Amino acid sequence: MLGKVINVATSVESRSGSGPVEGGTVQVAQGRVLGPEEGKRIPLPVPGASVVFKAWGVRAPGDHDLIEITLEPGSTGSPSAHVHRKHEELFYVVEGHFGFLVGDQQFMQLGPGSFIHVPPGVVHDFRHSGSVRSRFLLVTCPAGLDRYFEEMGTLYSEGNFSKAALGELRLKYDTDEVDVSWGR
Repeated sequence: MLGKVINVATSVESRSGSGPVEGGTVQVAQGRVLGPEEGKRIPLPVPGASVVFKAWGVRAPGDHDLIEITLEPGSTGSPSAHVHRKHEELFYVVEGHFGFLVGDQQFMQLGPGSFIHVPPGVVHDFRHSGSVRSRFLLVTCPAGLDRYFEEMGTLYSEGNFSKAALGELRLKYDTDEVDVSWGR
């Protein structure tokens, strides 16, 4: 079995010419290898925000999405505090600093290596809290939030994004908005 994995990696390198992740998206058996900045990119109504899904799909509960979220200086972050009824979220800060609201706790300067676990039913929110580009990885379970982000991007690109439209979309995707003021 180990020889097969080595052979797959070797064949990926020979096709892309520059290694297994630098040559573009490569399908390996039934897996996926993505390079930096590659994946399912979805435009958002948040200036300076970038959302790239690294893993997504429609599967049974217990599976996950993996999302890379990048915020440029001046970008705010999440539109507002919210609660997922069924989704669990795991945040891992890769670079820069973020402020997080988790339950009734505020953490204003979480930097690289910080990990945040948000079980279903817990109020949460995030904000860019630094002066440099900041990035985190978000794992959601079960899979399927890519459709939420796609619909939000469509509302934005068609000029139909509003607080009311976001509220309806969030309800459709297992999310309740919460009126909480924090971090300012």
